[in-house]
Amino acid sequence: MFEKIANFISSHSEVITGGVFCFLISVLSAKKGTIMNRIVGGILCSLFSTGLYYGIVSVFPTVPAYSAVAIGSFVGFVGVDECKRLILARIRYLLTPKKDDDKNE
Repeated sequence: MFEKIANFISSHSEVITGGVFCFLISVLSAKKGTIMNRIVGGILCSLFSTGLYYGIVSVFPTVPAYSAVAIGSFVGFVGVDECKRLILARIRYLLTPKKDDDKNE
């Protein structure tokens, strides 16, 4: 049992490190809320950064595993709400029909 857990941790150490960094940065950089709100926010940031990393890897398989630490650090620093806002704004921008200036002339 412990051998399987050790194998999992060793094969996913970069992603786990990214999640831990994300949690710590989120908890330590939060300026408002109780300690419980900060901890919950840190857990949400960790889960979001892990999901974001695996989402990026599924679209771009050549992304190196150590980039999970950078993604986790970014999400932890910015926060889940701001990352969600940035991603939704980018999706809206990509899905908005572009005005064709050539048709007006």
